[in-house]
Amino acid sequence: MKRVLLLCSALLALEASPLSQLFEALKKQPVTQVDEQLVQIMKLQKQKVSDHFYPQISLFGSLEHYNSATNLRPVPPTEANALLKSHEPLPFAQNIARVGANASMPLFVKELWDLQKKMEYLLQSTKLKKELNIYKNEGVLLGSYASLGYMDRLREALEATHHSLQKSYEDLVIKVHSGRAAPVALDKIASAMDSVELKMQDIAQQRAQLAAKIAGLTGIEIRDYQPIVQKSPIKKEQIFALLPLQARLQAQKADLKAAKDRFIPKVLLEAKWSENYAQKDVVFKKDVHRGYGDVALKVVLPLSKTNFTDIELERAKLLQQKSLVAKTKMELQAQAKALEEQLRLNAKKVAIAKQKVKRQQELLRYAKTAFGVGRLTEEEYLRYEDSLLSARADLAKALADKWRLLAQLAVIYGNDLERIVE
Repeated sequence: MKRVLLLCSALLALEASPLSQLFEALKKQPVTQVDEQLVQIMKLQKQKVSDHFYPQISLFGSLEHYNSATNLRPVPPTEANALLKSHEPLPFAQNIARVGANASMPLFVKELWDLQKKMEYLLQSTKLKKELNIYKNEGVLLGSYASLGYMDRLREALEATHHSLQKSYEDLVIKVHSGRAAPVALDKIASAMDSVELKMQDIAQQRAQLAAKIAGLTGIEIRDYQPIVQKSPIKKEQIFALLPLQARLQAQKADLKAAKDRFIPKVLLEAKWSENYAQKDVVFKKDVHRGYGDVALKVVLPLSKTNFTDIELERAKLLQQKSLVAKTKMELQAQAKALEEQLRLNAKKVAIAKQKVKRQQELLRYAKTAFGVGRLTEEEYLRYEDSLLSARADLAKALADKWRLLAQLAVIYGNDLERIVE
């Protein structure tokens, strides 16, 4: 029997909590897959730049007509004389068909190395942005789940208030029937119960909206809420939310370097070959066929005013990106500091709220006794009910606020909430 109990306990311990299931489901949903596709697109864009280092080959074919005889390929005079003496067709015609191939390959283009470096930084930024978006969505999920808990606690508080009012109403009915209380007292208590029921309906509507929000992120419909537990502290090693911008800053530096390196001469290797056909040459009206090609090593030095403008443009973009990084860093540091302070204050708020609930429960117990013996009016008694309900609502909000604040702080420092809470 003990073995069976131990086995059941182990299975229950291994079962994932609803929050852990939500985090796991989030990573498989379209909201996360969109960022994964962006990473794949950036990888292909990086590969596109790298492809420029390989030979570029193109095939061509053409049918050409000239208004006078044109050579299929250049023919020196000595060759032309030899062909005429031997009655061989000359490579000249008005109608020429050509098929062939062009090939080119960069041997040294400094700008390409800079652009490849830029794409590496952009790919890094996209990967970091994907990871950051996962943390942000986890933060939204945790906040929504905590709000769900807030709604459930508020509903429990309203149910407790309604139950307490119902008991008072039933006791008051006996007094009214015996003539010890005016019938209007029943209306006052009933009106208070109606107000509580309306609030419960509002809570149910808000809870349904939160459940729909969670389902939209994870595809899971949450019915029952389980209290959130923190199992690990937040690691504050670096401001992770700043890393994608810093990677883009490095990419912009590479862009500026590429603009400057356009003034460095490019060394290109180019080749071309074509097979040229004509049905009637200009002399003997015979078919003629000649192959022709060339290989060239070229050095190209671009000299354009637009290159200087490009440098100034990239420099301006770099300064803008530096300012954006500095601005975002200051904002995130201030936000992190504020969140840490709010978490510290919220812990005190939770402790105070718990103590207040206990005191209001005790006060309500005395108020119900005093109301029962006629020492309190209906209005005075109802104020005690409202005070306890308000205290319970404050406690529920403080407990939910803790997880919302924790989620925001975890995003800034790049912490996976699946590691921190369950």
